[in-house]
Amino acid sequence: MVNSEDQEYLLIEDNSKNKRFKIKRHTKKLKILIFSLLTVIAISIPFFLHKNDDNSQEEIKLVYIKGYSRKDKYGLELNSNILDGIYCVGFDNDPDKLVEDWKLYNPPCPYLHPVHYPDSILNPKCDDISVQLINYENEDGGLPYSIHLKSISEQLKKWKKFEKKNGDNPFYGQKKVNELVDDKYYPFDYGYNGKDTSDIDDDEYYKNVVNSRMDEVPDPRRRRLFSFILFNSEYDLLDLYLSEYYEIFDYFVIYESNMTFTGTPKPLYFTRALLETDRYDKFKDKLIPLPMKIEVNEDNGRGYAFPREHVARRLVVAEGLRSVQARHGDIFMHGDLDEMVKPHVIARLKKCGGWEHLQAGIGGGPKSFKNDDVETYFKNENLVSINEHGQYSVDYQKDLSIGFQSWFYEYSFNIIQNKKAGTIYHPNIALFDAKRSLGQIPDRVNRKPVTNKTKRREYEDPLLDPNFNPYQGYMYTNNTNDHHTGKGFLGEFVRFESSRTFDQMKQRGQPAFWNAAWHLSSFLPTIEHIYNKVSSYSHLNDYHIQGEEAIKKDIIQRIKNHQYIFGATTKYDDNIPILPKNYTKGYEYNFSKKYWDDNLKNNGDNIDFINFIDVLNHEIPNHIWQNPICYSYMIDRDYGMEKKIWWQVIPREQWKYVRFEELNKTLLNELIPPLLSEDFRREMIEEMKNKD
Repeated sequence: MVNSEDQEYLLIEDNSKNKRFKIKRHTKKLKILIFSLLTVIAISIPFFLHKNDDNSQEEIKLVYIKGYSRKDKYGLELNSNILDGIYCVGFDNDPDKLVEDWKLYNPPCPYLHPVHYPDSILNPKCDDISVQLINYENEDGGLPYSIHLKSISEQLKKWKKFEKKNGDNPFYGQKKVNELVDDKYYPFDYGYNGKDTSDIDDDEYYKNVVNSRMDEVPDPRRRRLFSFILFNSEYDLLDLYLSEYYEIFDYFVIYESNMTFTGTPKPLYFTRALLETDRYDKFKDKLIPLPMKIEVNEDNGRGYAFPREHVARRLVVAEGLRSVQARHGDIFMHGDLDEMVKPHVIARLKKCGGWEHLQAGIGGGPKSFKNDDVETYFKNENLVSINEHGQYSVDYQKDLSIGFQSWFYEYSFNIIQNKKAGTIYHPNIALFDAKRSLGQIPDRVNRKPVTNKTKRREYEDPLLDPNFNPYQGYMYTNNTNDHHTGKGFLGEFVRFESSRTFDQMKQRGQPAFWNAAWHLSSFLPTIEHIYNKVSSYSHLNDYHIQGEEAIKKDIIQRIKNHQYIFGATTKYDDNIPILPKNYTKGYEYNFSKKYWDDNLKNNGDNIDFINFIDVLNHEIPNHIWQNPICYSYMIDRDYGMEKKIWWQVIPREQWKYVRFEELNKTLLNELIPPLLSEDFRREMIEEMKNKD
């Protein structure tokens, strides 16, 4: 323990002389437990640039990033992916620079903290609540289906009754969404036969889960929720993401690489911010960095970037599940940082049952390897065949994942691709299946029935073998290319499951949660930040002009014309976001079964229901409307362009300590977006006075 406002990190240079850098920490002289150390070694080393088909080498100075052990209260190692260290370039190619010295570094919001949700969001009354899915029979997916959710305790009871009656297999894999949304029981097996564990406190319970065998099923009423995302350098978006979801998600696995998808060496922006600064201290107990090298160097016809992106998605799913010590029935979500599911939707899915059959089909848990007739095809490959992608041909689920219908915004909430409906179906969620992970053949399937012959296996309990990987079923054996030359699980297909148009989704009858997410494309503060991101995008080849200034000029013109940042210059729609009527209360929701059943039965003609739908169509993330000065450019795109953002006005030395409510009225009016009403402004400023 140290009693200091400063935390020291060590920089070891070529001459082996030590320099110490003090990172100012806004801790009010509280004791700080140093969980991790950043070791930075500046050396000259050949760095292979996989840029296009250029195999040349360039001598540059690298820094070596390594973290020490940092376990959470359940014993999960949060720094497991940085214990061995990884090389990357320094900020602005300077190995001596720290994160806050980077030329594009922008500070966190002075009021950055987790959004606090009411109990109605975090612990919904599942037996009286609903969730909505796209009804493809309505134009643009207008009014949705509304399915009744249930408590997981109730679902467990219904499964036991179904199993006792030996009910018919519904074969979900052959059904479309309209066949799966009636108000009746859709059989789903959680694989759990234990007691209700609600009397066990969280510390004891989750310690047991983390240390349990993979073939043991934890209580589904206490299932965990994980987010696996890709990160480049978008600090504001990551601040927003973590604030919005901290109270709902259990862990965030954040992938970044030491090279952009376009082939340029880059710093490890997140890992270094986590280790060097206090920016993410409020979220640190749920953050798992996943910095990785990019080994892919091939052109798939669309350039070199997309193969790298595909493999990155594959790895963040595989390594993410391992990093969080996933167990059967846990939920994982994969998407980009700018793809944000609505909190009130994902919280219902985490806590309530009655929707799982839409993705996982009939379900079912793993069998215990303690029984010597339980096989794994990782030991006996004769049990299964492999398809053209190297995937094991085993029927585990109805769909690999479910997507969230997302409103596609560009640059800010002022510009939207289609103001009538969401146009993409990401991020995606899926239930973790320990049967797949362990290579077990399921007893119940979702398509045509199969007969499984059991016999005494010829090997010992695989989970007692130190060389057996219990996550092998979610991994792929060759991640050096995008040609699927290995075998196993292709994590990028979790995303591809809903990478389709509305008409394609309709034709397949594919479930997707209605009006459930925001896509915040190019929500970056300044043109310099936008260009920095564009230059690393998989879509960079869509630009047919060369040079930084020419591309910046093109982007500015696209923003002014409300056009997408890449490709065609189709004009997007104008949009005016709706803020809550009351700053203190926030948005008010009603997802009760009866409310939705009654209004859908009447074709949604009730004026109050129409207004509620309008709010759902135009709401924005909580952390943004709670801090509109910090994220002014997300509400009004003139900020960061013609108007200045708060940190462009406030002197750098005051960034960490500024209190907006104490600014003079003239300056405050310049920083507050005009969209805010006078009542909203007044309530906001009063609330600011009460914040830490």
